Amino acid sequence: MVNIFIANLDWEITSEDLRTTFSAFGPVTYAHVVFDRESKRSKGFGYVEMEETDHAIQAINALHGMDINGRKLDVKIASPKGNRPPKKEPEPKKNPAFKKPFNKELRGPGQQATRGGVQWRGGHQGGGAYDKPNRDQ
Repeated sequence: MVNIFIANLDWEITSEDLRTTFSAFGPVTYAHVVFDRESKRSKGFGYVEMEETDHAIQAINALHGMDINGRKLDVKIASPKGNRPPKKEPEPKKNPAFKKPFNKELRGPGQQATRGGVQWRGGHQGGGAYDKPNRDQ
């Protein structure tokens, strides 16, 4: 049996569509479009398993690069997980707006800077004073 990887699928393609398409080249034992668990939307790739190597090669040669709904299919023999290069760990995203707990740039024009509901009165070189909110009013 030969496992075939199909990439760049249109999001409307179903597992049954894959089975029907590849069945034109020979018996298909398995056809599956991969879906995202959370969004339930196709991830744009799938797998087909065919019984005969010759039929699989014919299907790959015929379908690779074919334009379907404006997308060119990438069809190739699937490689086992052990033969793939390791995935790169994504770098954590840096958000410059939240580097410091207090960022003057986040306030709008005419607004006072605050920390935890307490108004901050300017100051310089580490100086300054806090005005506690008047709760008696």
